[in-house]
Amino acid sequence: MCGRYTLGDSHDLFRRFHIPSEELAIAERFNVAPTQHMPVIIREQANHLTMMQWGLIPSWSKGPKPAGGLINARIEGILNKPSFRTPVRKRRCLVPADGFYEWKKEKGAKVPYYIRRKDNQLFAMAGIYDVWHGAAGELIEGYAILTTRPNALLEPIHDRMPVILEESREAAWLDIKSADIESLLAALENPFSAEELEAFRVSPKVNSPALDSRELLRRE
Repeated sequence: MCGRYTLGDSHDLFRRFHIPSEELAIAERFNVAPTQHMPVIIREQANHLTMMQWGLIPSWSKGPKPAGGLINARIEGILNKPSFRTPVRKRRCLVPADGFYEWKKEKGAKVPYYIRRKDNQLFAMAGIYDVWHGAAGELIEGYAILTTRPNALLEPIHDRMPVILEESREAAWLDIKSADIESLLAALENPFSAEELEAFRVSPKVNSPALDSRELLRRE
């Protein structure tokens, strides 16, 4: 799964993801947790940056439950899952990040590791979103991050990892007019290259979503 991630260096966000103008002021984040609001990229006439809650609530839900929504969606069989089959066809997004955390079981404890690109560049995780409307006029736009099997780097740490998109596939992921969603999903089941990533142990302080500073990225 993907339960925490970072967007610490956002100065290049608009150029990297072809956003026409700096529409939002994006704060540095080093411990993004579920229920928090973060920027995602959707396709309108052009790429558009908007803030959404991390936690997808299906539009047909009677209430905003489970608390915080669904934060991950397994890519395998996603077209058959009621909560995800419509969003994956009609409401896809990019979730920008520069790293994410996973926890490894070691001697009865869960040890956090930080994973990022070796070149420290921004990347996009494949996301889907939905819009929930409450009877009293409430509106919640929430997203989930797709996950797949781990690559060789992540396999010793965790049995899942986020779907990280090759830059050349980002436009196709945002193009909801594409009819061949099955082929796109099948290609994305293959995990991102282990050779382009690095992983290292970090402080258990990251376990607390109340802590959010660059110090969390220090190697242990």
